[in-house]
Amino acid sequence: MPPRPRDVAPGIHHVWVHATGPERYFVNDYDRMGWIRLLVRVLDVYGWTCLAFCQMSTHVHLLLSVPDTSLPLGMKQLNMAYSRDFNSQHERLGQFVRRRYGSRRVADGRDLLGTYAYVVLNPVTAGLVPRPEDWRWSSHATALGISSDFPFVDASVVIAESGGSSNELRRLVERRGLELLSHPATSGV
Repeated sequence: MPPRPRDVAPGIHHVWVHATGPERYFVNDYDRMGWIRLLVRVLDVYGWTCLAFCQMSTHVHLLLSVPDTSLPLGMKQLNMAYSRDFNSQHERLGQFVRRRYGSRRVADGRDLLGTYAYVVLNPVTAGLVPRPEDWRWSSHATALGISSDFPFVDASVVIAESGGSSNELRRLVERRGLELLSHPATSGV
C-alpha cells in the first residue's frame, strides 16, 4: 500500500528522519555540524523558520514554520545532500535514510507546546542529560537565551505561546519532562 499523502499545507510542521536500521544518523561532531550547515541552506532557500531541532544519534527532529507547500522539496534537498555527504565521509554505499521523512502539521498552540517539549526532551528521556538545555545538539539552550550557538533558530512563536518569556518556556518543558520520565524511553539515541 502506498504511503498516505502528506499534509504539506503552510504552517508549523514537526519533522523527523531516521537512519537505516540500527545505523547512526550522526557518527561525530563533523556530521552534526555538516547537517546544521545544510539545514541553514535549506531554510534560506525555502524561506522556512526553524523553531527547534534536536539531533540524536540515530535520528533528528525539527520543528519548522513553512510558509508554503515546499516541505517535500526542502526535505528532499536536505536528506539527499546529507546522505551523500555522510556516505562519502564514512565510505559507505547505499540507502542511508530508513524511509521517507515523517512529518505532522501542528494543529494549534497547545499542540505546538507539546511538540516543542517532546522534541527538546528527547535526550532527557533517553537518559543522556538531566536537562534538555544541557544537550549540545539541541536548539533549546538557544531558545532559552543560555547560548547563541544556533542563531538561525527562532523560537519566538513557542515562547509567546508558552506565556511570553523563556522562563515560562523552561517551566513548561520541565513539567512535560517530569511526565515523560514516568515512561521508559523507546526511541534510539
